[in-house]
Amino acid sequence: MVIHEVEEEDPESNAILPRQVVLYCDKCGMPPEYCEYGPDFETHCLPWLKKHHPETHAKLYGSKVVAVKPPRPSEPWTTEQRLTAFYEKYVPEKIESIPGLLEKYAGKEENLFSALVKKYGPEPEDPFDADSDDDDEEESGDDEDDEDAVVPGRKRRGVKAKSTETSAIRILIQKQTQKRKKFMTIVHGMETVPNVKLKDVSKTFSKKFAGSSSVKDKSIIVQGDHVYDAAELIVDQFQVPGECVFLEIDGETHPLK
Repeated sequence: MVIHEVEEEDPESNAILPRQVVLYCDKCGMPPEYCEYGPDFETHCLPWLKKHHPETHAKLYGSKVVAVKPPRPSEPWTTEQRLTAFYEKYVPEKIESIPGLLEKYAGKEENLFSALVKKYGPEPEDPFDADSDDDDEEESGDDEDDEDAVVPGRKRRGVKAKSTETSAIRILIQKQTQKRKKFMTIVHGMETVPNVKLKDVSKTFSKKFAGSSSVKDKSIIVQGDHVYDAAELIVDQFQVPGECVFLEIDGETHPLK
């Protein structure tokens, strides 16, 4: 906490007014009245002010509703969560029909969502896919010769772009049960991997697992239970970071790493 005593002059009489105590935020260095204009207001300044100066906090923000950005979830929505969010937005009275739809469209989920989007509107955004404010910031510069130079207090060019590119990748691998206790593996999101063609991925799966593999509505459908093997193949052969791959088994999503 930083407190300064300031002497002010009366502009009319040139008399020195009584000293005033000025409070400065221990997190951003600004007076609390201006903290909300900084980038760390919700995460740093507001908790500090509430803890150490509750009266000032109540005076400034007691009647305000401060929007605190929820933390980004560690896993993407499952198919059921995705469908529930859609129905809650457009047709909440039909939420009870979701289990039946999941069973009816097992292995054809993307067809279901395509039809729903066409009928009602765009899907609600998965919080896992929401970009943080930092993702919108890009480094700029015109000197190509200094691309790899590290300047104190400045990030190296290209690092941010690579991070943003990786964060856009999301692979979800599902195992679906068919009739007669047969299984199939469905891979969603390979189109988010740069410089990768879905047909090439499908051919790779077909050779690797010696079975049928096809592309349908941007999803790759592989006959058989190959969830874990497909995940390892995606990481090893297509250079996808393990943290971008998720496995959905029995309705639950698990990160690969």
